[in-house]
Amino acid sequence: MNTLINVLPWQPGYSGFSSYVRRILPGIQGSRLQLDRCSQALCSLKSSAQPLPDQLPSQRLLRLLHRYSLSQYGVDIKAALNQAAFEPNRVYSPYCNWLNALAGLPQLITCHDLTPLFVPNSRRAWLHYRFLLPHHLQRARAVVAISEFVANQLIQLGIPASKIEVVPNGIAIERPAISKPASADLLMLARHDGNKNVAYALEAFSNLLKRYPQWPGLLRVVGKPGRQSARLRELHSSMADPQRVLFIPEASTEQLIHWLRSSLALISSSLMEGFDYPVLEAKAEGLPTLISAIPVHHELHDSSSLFFSLSDAGLELENQLISLYTDPQLWSQLSQQGYARAKQLSLVHQQQQVQSLIQAL
Repeated sequence: MNTLINVLPWQPGYSGFSSYVRRILPGIQGSRLQLDRCSQALCSLKSSAQPLPDQLPSQRLLRLLHRYSLSQYGVDIKAALNQAAFEPNRVYSPYCNWLNALAGLPQLITCHDLTPLFVPNSRRAWLHYRFLLPHHLQRARAVVAISEFVANQLIQLGIPASKIEVVPNGIAIERPAISKPASADLLMLARHDGNKNVAYALEAFSNLLKRYPQWPGLLRVVGKPGRQSARLRELHSSMADPQRVLFIPEASTEQLIHWLRSSLALISSSLMEGFDYPVLEAKAEGLPTLISAIPVHHELHDSSSLFFSLSDAGLELENQLISLYTDPQLWSQLSQQGYARAKQLSLVHQQQQVQSLIQAL
């Protein structure tokens, strides 16, 4: 089975895409197509032999194409395959990218979400998802959707249900669940994008401090700046005690694990998600999760999280935080239920399902 794994769009850093690729790639058999250190296409005959690029392309044109997920148009894919003496008979992409240079081969691609069509962070993102993404989806032999919610969105977009397979994201349990909160700190893992709705959580936390001034913890928001950053800075400066909120643009894996295991809870106030990896990452450490009542959250976490409405100015979230802080039994119950849910969403099972779909091509 000569499978080519397309990771040309790979970008270093912490994101849902990078988390997906890092996790699923070790369980997929095939040769890897990616950019090398000289910004050329490289075919690695063993998928683990070549490390993923740790920096963006050095060439100006390719760097621009890479930013718009168009790297395949700036490299010679067939030359890379010829140099490696590799003749693929199928293609798998952990991104929603169909390779035009190999149009004659059956291709399986992954659709993570269609959020930019509904809550766009830029006109560029909306245009990409409105006009280019359907091109990839229509031409792929099969499409992996990471949740039923994404699958339904694809069907509404006109993609035949017969070519969509739902394979939820998985995670590997690497540590025992924490047994009790080490602090009253709260954690958000979210970029400053519109769909992440960080402003809602910030306002709720600000109101919580007014109502419960003795609250002994702080709120950490870990994520890259974005189009919502200016609004967040404005809200932050208007708080009575802005030092209680920390904006952290990036952190190492070790630091993230430390915060996940030393906080009271993880908060996700997203308006729309395809899956929401941070919620699962928190559950894999035993950290309770407080999440917005959106469809994909209910689909994946109905009995293992606390849900709050986005239409009550944060009052329900405030009440849940106070309950979680004052009720050790509630905290333990959510910790155990979340940890059990993380065990159900197995990374190995996810890899096996995707591998089976590749073989079926």
